[in-house]
Amino acid sequence: MQELTSQQRSLLKTALEQLEKELIDLLSITEAGAKPVKLKDNQGRLSRMDELHNQSILIANRTVTSNRLKAVLRAKQRLEVDGYGFCSSCEEPVPFKRLEAYPDASMCLECQSDNE
Repeated sequence: MQELTSQQRSLLKTALEQLEKELIDLLSITEAGAKPVKLKDNQGRLSRMDELHNQSILIANRTVTSNRLKAVLRAKQRLEVDGYGFCSSCEEPVPFKRLEAYPDASMCLECQSDNE
């Protein structure tokens, strides 16, 4: 497998920056919904249960989003120190197609599969 070209690195840097912005925006938009549900805001027990259920899903999604944002920030850091594009497990180059799909990927597909 080949290492990334400078053009590919530039495209992936742009993709990481865009993904970072989207994730930050998503966390900002969903922040209000993650706040505790007040008792007086709901008239009935079922509507409160529905709201708590929806809130738990939102909080889980925010956790996934926050973890992805951390991965993006780590990928941007690796890009600056030339560690980007290499598998953190086997140290082989990660294929460009994989990085195009998941610019924050830190492992090749084989190592990622083994890790899961």
